[in-house]
Amino acid sequence: MADPKAVMPGRGAWLTPTVDAYELAVKRRAFRRALRLDREPDTSSVLEYLQGRTAERTSERPDTTEQAERLMDN
Repeated sequence: MADPKAVMPGRGAWLTPTVDAYELAVKRRAFRRALRLDREPDTSSVLEYLQGRTAERTSERPDTTEQAERLMDN
C-alpha cells in the first residue's frame, strides 16, 4: 500500500516514486527484503498509485510548444 505522507503505522519500504524504480525493486525482490517477509508481497496497489501519479503529472503539464516557438522567433 502506498503511503506518500509516511504516516501509516508499521514497517515500510522507501521507493523512488517512479514506475521504473518500482519495476527494478520487484525484479530485485527488494520489497521482500526491506519488509523482512518470507514471500513476495502483493505490491499491485503501489504500482497503481505510481501509474496514477504519472498520469496526473503529465496532464498537469501545460503545452509549452507555442511559447517555445514564439521565443525562438525573437
